[in-house]
Amino acid sequence: MPKDRVGFKTPQAFLDNFKEGTEAIVIRIGLNDAQLVLVDGEGRWDRWVYHSIEEAQKAAVELGLEVHVGEYPEKTRVRMNSYRRSREAFERAAYPEQGRVGPVIPYPENRPRPVEPLPDEARSKD
Repeated sequence: MPKDRVGFKTPQAFLDNFKEGTEAIVIRIGLNDAQLVLVDGEGRWDRWVYHSIEEAQKAAVELGLEVHVGEYPEKTRVRMNSYRRSREAFERAAYPEQGRVGPVIPYPENRPRPVEPLPDEARSKD
């Protein structure tokens, strides 16, 4: 499996590839759900959604990681923002930055619409 793989299915799969310096952040999303974000020592990250903050925290503790709840530590944010994926990782991503885009489907909402004249009632209100 490539080291820069995008989208690991489980937190353990991420940890198996990027153990060095990995830490966990648990953030509440929505009313009850939470996301577990794992960030490795270089700044690579991935996330998984759980049904509660407690469930996400438990998953992180079971992995044996340092857990931050509620916010990203500043050093972690800086590390995440400074990480640059390899060219190969961009080409494997869902929306590669380069390459063939393909034909564009002419959706009805994207076509120019004719301007229709206002009914007489609407004109008289002005």
